[in-house]
Parts: sequence; structure tokens; C-alpha cells
Amino acid sequence: MNNNREGHFLFNHSPIPMWLFDIETLQFVLVNDAACKTYGYTQEEFLSLTIRDIRLTEDIPLMEQLLQESLKENHHSHLRVIRHKKKNGEVIYVKIKSNALTFEGKPLRLVTSVDVNSETILQNKLTETNQKLQLASEIANLGYWTNDLVKSKIEWSDEVYNIFEVNPETFELTIDNIKNCFHSEDQLSFEPNLYSAFKDFVIKETERKIITNSGNIKWVLERINVIKDDKGKAIKLSGIVVDITKRKLYEEEISESNERFKMYTRATTEAIIDWDIKNDTTIWGEGFQTIFGYDLSKDDNELWSNNIHPEDKEKVLTDLFKAIEDPAKEYFNAEFRFLKANRTITYVQYRGVFIRDANGKATRELAAMIDVTDTLNRIRKIEQQNDVLKDIAWTQSHVVRAPLANLQGLISLLKDNLNSGVTDDKELLDYITDSVDKLDEIIRDIVKKTREIDEM
Repeated sequence: MNNNREGHFLFNHSPIPMWLFDIETLQFVLVNDAACKTYGYTQEEFLSLTIRDIRLTEDIPLMEQLLQESLKENHHSHLRVIRHKKKNGEVIYVKIKSNALTFEGKPLRLVTSVDVNSETILQNKLTETNQKLQLASEIANLGYWTNDLVKSKIEWSDEVYNIFEVNPETFELTIDNIKNCFHSEDQLSFEPNLYSAFKDFVIKETERKIITNSGNIKWVLERINVIKDDKGKAIKLSGIVVDITKRKLYEEEISESNERFKMYTRATTEAIIDWDIKNDTTIWGEGFQTIFGYDLSKDDNELWSNNIHPEDKEKVLTDLFKAIEDPAKEYFNAEFRFLKANRTITYVQYRGVFIRDANGKATRELAAMIDVTDTLNRIRKIEQQNDVLKDIAWTQSHVVRAPLANLQGLISLLKDNLNSGVTDDKELLDYITDSVDKLDEIIRDIVKKTREIDEM
């Protein structure tokens, strides 16, 4: 890099992160604005670091190896994707290109860092998907074939013979023989006139079943490329055939698993939640429709959180995310108010379990939510009944005692008077009548409260 104004301008204003480092100390000597923006360090912070500081510890030996390789030539690009570490600890994937130069009299390396993070993440996701579908083993069973329509000559690679489980020494490659290898349901797809069959296609892909000599049923994927002459007439077919039996069986298992899940969610009185925390996607069980009235045909990833009662929402979500961040937490349980689709308020019980990776980070939550409104209402009713029963018991033990004690005393006095020959004791009888009336009133009140219990 020349020490001139134009060179400095291009370096500082390049949209690609760039830096200079000392090949002896590995210290950063100069960095541009794009590097600061990408890695999160200020100019001053960068100049206090070495290139080791933006590498993961386990990647430093590889870095030193690549550095030695790059020093052997003036221009060097790492073809492999490497990892760099930002100031905040985030790991990004980059491709590095370096050049030797002299800056202010010192031998340095000029490095450009091309961010391929998005591409790498996408590639990792594709790889993960392929692994889940077990395509790696299927690709190993990839066969190639050709059919020269002009010469009526068919050729198979060894892998095609292996997939069909036929002997290349004895199996005659004719359309009829090949057709007979396919399941009866799929033999109808063979056209008698191959010229006309492929006149409207350039590439055709099919999935069909074959029956091997041993009686095994396999699924194969065929991708056919049609080669045409100047007049558009098909003259040659070339294609690949892949044994996709494992994938088909896997898909059937997934389909059966999904059907079992749907049957379970229909049969249960709970609303099931399957939350992929890592990718922030959610599968809602049918209970959200049958119990709470929501239309599950609409894609709403926030269905649950948006319908927690406003007065309960902040606490529930705060407690949930605290549990997610705590590696020791295996479960999350809560009770709160939830709004149905018709906006009526229900009381629910939420029970969730976390699935965590090897580092304790929550990657998934499986939860069930049940409407406990009726249960709470029954509990409240029982509590009200208990209150009434307590009141009745108190009345029986306290209020009834007073008129009853009066009656006992008055009757005792009446007996004494009768024994003394007093036969006219109207005042005493009036007292007795008054106590009886009071006792009757108390009993009526108890009966009334008892009926109230029955009506609750």
C-alpha cells in the first residue's frame, strides 16, 4: 500500500474490513472504519490487540499454520472459511486475503476480511436438513444412465444395477425389462413412444417404486435430462437414479408422528405448545381452537403471548424468560388469566419443560395449558359454602345457646312453681313463649342459609 493520500482514502473508506498487522508481533498497526464497524472495536482498542485476539482459542493453532503459509508468498488467499470473534463474543465466518507490503519502513501484511457469515449459516442449515433426511447415504447410492433414442441403446452405471439389484452380466437393458422392475402402480408411467413422451420436457423428475429380484420394494428418484436435435425432437435421455427409500420411510414416520401428535392434541383437554426457541417458531395444538376458539389456519407465532391478560402479561413473560436463561431450570409453571378468541377471560394453568443443549442453552420448550376456570369457580363455591357452614356452626354453638339456656331456666322455674302449688304463672309462660319464638327464628335462619348452600 503506497503512503499517499489516495491509498489512505481507499483503505479507510473501503466497505470491506481491512487492517495492517506486524508479522513479528502480530499487533494491529492500522484498521479501517469497516473493520471497526464489523468487529465492534474502536480504532484505539484495535491497536492494543493482536490478530490472536479476534480468534477463538481453539482456532489459534490453525491461524498460526495459515500465517506461516501466507508468509511464503506476497499474495495469499485462504480458500477455506475461518472463524473470527467480535468484541461482543459473537462468532462470524470470513474468508481472508492477505498481501505483503512495507508501511513506514516496516514489513507488514495487509488483510481483507470478507464476511461469509450469512452464506455459512445458510449452508449449515442446509447441511443439517440434509443430515436429518439422511440424504448423505442416499447420494452414495446415486446411479447414472443414458438412453440413446436414435440408436436404441441404454447404458447403466454400476450403481443403477446395485439399486435395482440385478446382475449386469445377465440383465438385458430393454425398456420392457426395465419397466417390469417397477411396481405395477408405476408401470403405467412408461410411454410406448419415448420420442413423443419427452417432446414437452427438458428436465423431468419422478419418484416411483421398484421391486427388486429379492422382492424388496424401494423408492427411487429419477431426474431425466432430455437432449433434443435442432428441430426440437428428443434424441437422447440422460439421468440419475437415487435410492430414496430411507427418506420415504423417514417421511412416513414423520407423517405418522404428526398424525399421532394431532390425535393427541384433539383427544386432550389441554392446549399443547411446541416452541422451537432456537428458530423462534411455534406449533400450536388443536386445543387453542377447541378450548380457546382461535383459528389455527392463520400463521400467528405470537398467539399465546399476545393473549395473556394485560395485567398478568409482564410478570408471566418476565418469569418465563428468566427460566429460559437459567441453565438449572428444567420446568416453568404458572397460573394466569388468558383471553379467548371471543375476549372472555379464562384462568389457565401453564406447565412447560425445556430441552437444553450441552451448554445448558434452552433450544425448545414443550408446554401444555389447561383452562382451570371451572375448577377455580368450584373452589370458590366450596369456599363460600364453607363460610356459610362456619356461620351456621357458630350460630348453633353461640346464638342458639342463649334462648335454649333461657328455656331451660324458665322451665326449671315453672316446675318449681308447680311443685309449690303455683298454678297461674302467666308471666313465666310469656317468657317461655318469647324464648321459643327466638329459637324458632334462629332455626329458620339456619334453614335459610342451608338452602343457600344448595343453590350455590
